[in-house]
Amino acid sequence: MNYKEPRIMEMKEEERPREKALRFGFGVLSDEELLAILLQSGNKHNLVFDMARAVLQKSEGLSRLFDLSVNELMEIPGIKEAKALNIMASVELSKRVLRNLKYRESLTSAKAIFDWFQFEIGFEKQEQFVTIFLDIRGRIITHKTMFKGTLTESSAHPRDIYKEAFLCNAHSIICVHNHPSGDPTPSNSDIYFTQQLCEVGEMMGIQLLDHVIVGRNNWFSFKQQRYLD
Repeated sequence: MNYKEPRIMEMKEEERPREKALRFGFGVLSDEELLAILLQSGNKHNLVFDMARAVLQKSEGLSRLFDLSVNELMEIPGIKEAKALNIMASVELSKRVLRNLKYRESLTSAKAIFDWFQFEIGFEKQEQFVTIFLDIRGRIITHKTMFKGTLTESSAHPRDIYKEAFLCNAHSIICVHNHPSGDPTPSNSDIYFTQQLCEVGEMMGIQLLDHVIVGRNNWFSFKQQRYLD
């Protein structure tokens, strides 16, 4: 006799994901159960747990969830636009929670920068260059995506970055960009551009504290590697 997985409403009340979360907290739920709550329900052809497992498989155990698009999620049987948007909204909310937490901290290490920007830009398919503007006490004033694309003279000039720093009344800056390949090793263009940033910063009296390249699972810090000495 083949085992047939029960639908949520057929499960004992204490075993249902929402009831378990209310009683014991979200920490006791499996990844599958958390996704089932976001997906809300199945349909006559697809159980909600089947869809949750498919999301886990497509995202490689959640490790690529930030990398997926609405259209890619909608390739999963049973997941239409509304369910895909629920998942993507939770991803964006996670990014914003982390961003707001970092705004309250001092960015004292490349690891802290990586922890933040791995989720912001680490999974992007195009290079993005972000500048963090800090006050005299090292607190974050704001951060801004300055440009997208490979670091070349045609994409942006360091003067543009420091012009924005003046407008923010920044005392120092940290620059971050991603490598879509996942390998954070700097290119010759990265090194040359960082040298330009240092030179222009010295002329304008705004210190470049670090330039961090973010990969999928690792980072490169120009400060740590003593390129900024």
